[in-house]
Amino acid sequence: MATLLDVLDAAVNHHMAGRLAEAAQDYRVVLDVEPAQPDALHLLGVTEAQRGAHAAAAALIARSLRLNPDAAAPWANLGGALRSLGAAERADAALTRALALDPALADALTNLGSVRHSLADYPAALAWLGRAERLRPGHPDTALNRGIVLRDARRFAESDACLDALIAARPNHIDAHLARAVSRLVRGDLRAGWDEFEWRPRRLPAPPWAGEPLDGQRILLHAEQGFGDTIQFARYAPLVVRAGGRVILDVHPLQFRLLRSLGPEIQVLVRGPAPAPHDLHCPLMSLPRAFGTDPASIPCPPAYLFAEADEVARWGRRIAEVDTGTGSGPRVGLVWAGNPNHRNDRNRSIPVERLPPLLDTPGLRLFSLQTGDAKAARPAALPDLTAGVRDFADSAAILANLDLVIAVDTATIHLAGALGVPAWLLLPYAPDWRWLLDRADSPWYPSLRLFRQPRPGDWDSVLRAVATELERFAAAQLAPQKQS
Repeated sequence: MATLLDVLDAAVNHHMAGRLAEAAQDYRVVLDVEPAQPDALHLLGVTEAQRGAHAAAAALIARSLRLNPDAAAPWANLGGALRSLGAAERADAALTRALALDPALADALTNLGSVRHSLADYPAALAWLGRAERLRPGHPDTALNRGIVLRDARRFAESDACLDALIAARPNHIDAHLARAVSRLVRGDLRAGWDEFEWRPRRLPAPPWAGEPLDGQRILLHAEQGFGDTIQFARYAPLVVRAGGRVILDVHPLQFRLLRSLGPEIQVLVRGPAPAPHDLHCPLMSLPRAFGTDPASIPCPPAYLFAEADEVARWGRRIAEVDTGTGSGPRVGLVWAGNPNHRNDRNRSIPVERLPPLLDTPGLRLFSLQTGDAKAARPAALPDLTAGVRDFADSAAILANLDLVIAVDTATIHLAGALGVPAWLLLPYAPDWRWLLDRADSPWYPSLRLFRQPRPGDWDSVLRAVATELERFAAAQLAPQKQS
């Protein structure tokens, strides 16, 4: 008759063979009989993490550690799960504890380097990754993380060497190609970057359109990744029409009304379970490559999306109702945080308690455009403009009623740029590739002005600079009123 240890051994064998469902089932059999079995708790947590259930993994491994707090591997795996959940400080503590118990855990060293990277502590990240590299030279996870940290630290020659070596050893390493794409794009080497960027996963298996003659064929342009990406690259749809294609644009339902403003020659459809009939297809983010876009040829009209006039009027009345200001200063909308599930949200979002330099600027009528979890911390002095928003067409109508938008790197800033609404973008030291480096403007959006961290994590300098410019902006807007 099988003992509990036999069942645990069978679970481990399933686990090592990659049969995660069978392993999880046997671990649970063990726990049904002995709920406080620390190895079964730990390893079931590991299977949950491997299946993408990181919250469940963290809870199981934490239970294991309450029973066996001096085991290094569970601390390391807890750190990995917390890292995947975006709980960087807790992951840092767990991984540090693991390495205090066993300094030779190479996975923990690599993960701790990645966590320190997410905390924008590049020197510490490189130090931990260096230790991991010495333990297992040439390991792809360590090399990839090191290349990315060096890139974000702007040590580009070293980053290139690291990623080039990884790709030479593993030519089909997708993440390494994508990391190299970002490195090239952020430096403005767009054509080389677009080529590398084609390594990203594809929704449709057929090769995308690459710029060959269209001759009236139906071409499906489909959105991918985030809402901001869709807005940014939708500018290419009219160019595909002019190149001879019959364009079908497949988008998220929240962007359907907005993207119809591209023009009647573009058929905009809400994405369904299956793609619309087509002859050719192209992901929106592959269109710059198809058109051979370089920094000098970025299509950047003053505006290419438009708010509906009746919606602008309706939201204008709504804004007047919630406007609690007594003056006649310019209307300014604020967004201080993005989606917390975004991989870089910790660095791109600003804690609400840092906002007083902006909130205290005289002569303005400030409004909140914040959505998502961060909306709950909205300062009471900021009237909320997002109540009742149904989709991006409503958001466009709101922005059309404002004099200025100030936002971190979210879809709102893309929307303002596409509408030609003046907007100030607040950027971390290591920005998303599309904002390039060391410039105060954007070649993608003429109405944008960029304010950048001078060093990692330094939002205070950014906010002081914005507050100074806001005072000038308010004075300039009010000056014509005083003269009249």
